[in-house]
Amino acid sequence: MSGAFIVRAAIHDALSGDGTLATLVNQVSDGEPVKASAPWLQVGDPVVTGWGARGVEGLTLRQPIQLVLRGDDLPRVTAILDRVDAVLGAIDGELGDGAPGGWRITGLRFERSRIVRSRTEWRVSVDYVVRAARLT
Repeated sequence: MSGAFIVRAAIHDALSGDGTLATLVNQVSDGEPVKASAPWLQVGDPVVTGWGARGVEGLTLRQPIQLVLRGDDLPRVTAILDRVDAVLGAIDGELGDGAPGGWRITGLRFERSRIVRSRTEWRVSVDYVVRAARLT
């Protein structure tokens, strides 16, 4: 399985498995939700590039996370985004059992965000840059 799929799955699993985040949003979807009641989070489609060094195969993902929240509740928007940041910061870097061919996250950081406020809702997109290396 491609490292990009493994990293994306780890991000989705961490967000959807967090109890505190579950009290703040109704759903964490992998891709566009079929049916969701706001507030919800979406693990979007990443942009993936390769990198490497002698004997190291790696990849870099720019992984978007989108939030949709109806109403005028800026404190809740802030609480959700703070929790997303905390959950992603706590992901165990070792993906899988450490066997050859597995992947390890070597870096994960906030890159940029875009916030759109309409009369009826907030739409926020936050990009994280994730670097991962294949275990040999």
